[in-house]
Amino acid sequence: MDFLEIHSLLLREPNLLLPLLDLSNIKKNNSNFCQVKVLKNHQNLALTDSGKLIHVVKGQLLQQINNSKQNVNAIWVENDFIFHNVFQPNPYEYVAFGRVELAIYDASAVLQELSGQPFFPDLLIDTLKRQESQFYRYSLMLTKSVQERVLEITKLLSKRDEVGYRIPKMVNYLLLSKCCQISPHTAKKVMQELEQANKIIYKKGEPILIYDAEDLGL
Repeated sequence: MDFLEIHSLLLREPNLLLPLLDLSNIKKNNSNFCQVKVLKNHQNLALTDSGKLIHVVKGQLLQQINNSKQNVNAIWVENDFIFHNVFQPNPYEYVAFGRVELAIYDASAVLQELSGQPFFPDLLIDTLKRQESQFYRYSLMLTKSVQERVLEITKLLSKRDEVGYRIPKMVNYLLLSKCCQISPHTAKKVMQELEQANKIIYKKGEPILIYDAEDLGL
């Protein structure tokens, strides 16, 4: 693949790894190299210790630290790629938020296949930077106030509407506590404060976080 082909792909695709995988000899229907899994809400992704490249095809995947607190430290969305146990041991586990479709590749096979591409080092660096940016974004969020954290996570896990973000039932106090690294009691208190301030309203029994000036670009 030459420079012009790479440039053409970059114009069409925000993540170069996805089209390169599609063009490679590694196919999703080859069970030796790839497994397609569909997870239900709250279902854990069972993985072996070997290195994996996880592609979030549809939905959102919560990455949580495998300890007693099980704090979430990243939220992966559609077309994100995760290197799991590839460059160093990974102390994380992954939980579905809603229905999630994943393609799980054998990392060594993918790296070997793509290593022949002239832009492979740049591709690898770009993918790792994307992964690091998730951790940075999350670390930055944890420097904010508790209410700002709750607002940010609620927006991320909700669907946009004409008036605001429709908050799904799955966004409960326990989930907010894990994602925002606060107690469920604190999460409940913040949500109640947002309701009292009319920042969360109810429409046909469904909670909606109304847009603020930043959401509206004001």
